[in-house]
Amino acid sequence: MAPDELSYASLTKTLAPFAAKGRTESASFLDWFLQSIYRLDEITAVDCICDKPNDKGVDGVFVDNTRDEVHILQCKIRQSDKKGIGDAALKPLVGTLSQFETADSVKKILEGGASEDLKNLLRRQNIMTLIEKGYQVRGVYISNEFLDANGEEFIKHNPDLIIYDRHRIASEFIDVDTEGGVEGKFSFNVEYVEPIVFNIGDVATAYVALVEARDLVKMSGIEDGSLFSQNVRQSLGNTKVNRALRESVKDSGEHQKFPLYHNGVTILCREASCDEGRLEIEDYVVVNGAQSISTFYREQDQLTGDLRVLAKVIKLQSDPLSKQITVNSNNQNAIKPRDLKSNNAIQIRLQKEFDDCFDDVQYEIKRGESHDGTKHIITNEDAGRLLLAYDLKEPYSCHQVYKLFDDKYSDIFGRPEVNAYRIVFLENLAESVSEGCNEIEYKPLSKYGLTKYFLMFVLREIIEQDEIGIELHRNPKMLFDKQELRDKFDEVIEDILETVIVDLNFEVKELGDQFDYKGDLKSPVKVKELASKLLRSYQKDALRDKAPVISKELGELY
Repeated sequence: MAPDELSYASLTKTLAPFAAKGRTESASFLDWFLQSIYRLDEITAVDCICDKPNDKGVDGVFVDNTRDEVHILQCKIRQSDKKGIGDAALKPLVGTLSQFETADSVKKILEGGASEDLKNLLRRQNIMTLIEKGYQVRGVYISNEFLDANGEEFIKHNPDLIIYDRHRIASEFIDVDTEGGVEGKFSFNVEYVEPIVFNIGDVATAYVALVEARDLVKMSGIEDGSLFSQNVRQSLGNTKVNRALRESVKDSGEHQKFPLYHNGVTILCREASCDEGRLEIEDYVVVNGAQSISTFYREQDQLTGDLRVLAKVIKLQSDPLSKQITVNSNNQNAIKPRDLKSNNAIQIRLQKEFDDCFDDVQYEIKRGESHDGTKHIITNEDAGRLLLAYDLKEPYSCHQVYKLFDDKYSDIFGRPEVNAYRIVFLENLAESVSEGCNEIEYKPLSKYGLTKYFLMFVLREIIEQDEIGIELHRNPKMLFDKQELRDKFDEVIEDILETVIVDLNFEVKELGDQFDYKGDLKSPVKVKELASKLLRSYQKDALRDKAPVISKELGELY
């Protein structure tokens, strides 16, 4: 990303997918920043943001458990390119930080007149306890402006501040379509084991070698990020992978074993040659391994000659191949529980059922499976979330992906009623729900990742109270045997959702600041309370003929 792409005119286009009615431009910018620079997932990013006014100068809060830090976020978006970030812009952030000096000062915020949104955020993140434990509080100022000389001087005297100005954001944004990399030569000591060298036709020459971590950290471009400019994931600190890496680096007894359990790094270069125990490269970029190299760089004093890493160095003759290698090598980076279940008999059976039952739908059980582009794709991860929300009635757990293929795998997938028809039935309901979410008046809620699964749960409650609805719930294949019945059912579901969302809008207004959607939609108690209210409202409307009833609408067709 070029710094000019953060000018107001360009940035507003980038932020369009993050915008919502009632949401400020700065909040949209912060959402984009947390996903793009901090590498948070969509739900976690939204959970870090304050949506309401009277936030005591706090736009968001992020907890970095790797560094034992609490980040108090302030985000500003400016239309003018003439003014930079100076001391006047940063002084309010210092004042904001003073409110988080001690656990007692946080307690005063919780007991005072701050917005309920901020209070809920501090409670969810457990900020008072973390500060009591000794977490360092740092202010993070995020802006599309440049840091000017006054700002640079100010942060010298305020080390608790972290500034993400236009230059820093642009340098840390990763775009696999960009060229990037480091110009110049570098050589590795490969005397320990002779590298494997092989040619891939006339498009590339590959060298596979064990290189010392002490060599890797001497490459140019680590500090400014240019070495990793084509890496899909840069050096995000708050991950289990990085924490495990640091522990291994700090334990010298683990160094010899490191190549046994580390995936290695991938380096693309314009030229490469191997001679007399040295592997020399020229004009290079790391496309996989940024987290590892960054960790080694930060822990240089812990490195020994025994800590070696498997390096795949690829001399490319074809530029288009660069992006393909970048994407594929990063996709293979982490083995997820989903991957471990991809060869499970249940998943293979489901995929075969889809092939037999549907010409226009494909069930994906492995990341990277080939698609011909003509079929609608349902991943087993998406299917698992829908089954968890609808069948198991746990919409509040759908953000916890590990449960899908680990803790609750058998409960979700290992049931005789879970077949291709059931999953497509739920996918169709989810598509109707996604459309219905557009009518939710409080737009941050309409775009929140768990809202869809909450409404799936509400639909389940309504459907199972209906005589024909419960039969279709038990045997959804009936909908696919009779197109006219299916079309009418879809129409009725859309009408039911319209009624439910009118009631949801009312409940949200009634609750006001007491409705903490980011916390409430993760609470089993709060989810069931709200769902019960919506179900009762629907039933009253149905009795007064103000809401559609499945049995009444489908009776003749059924």
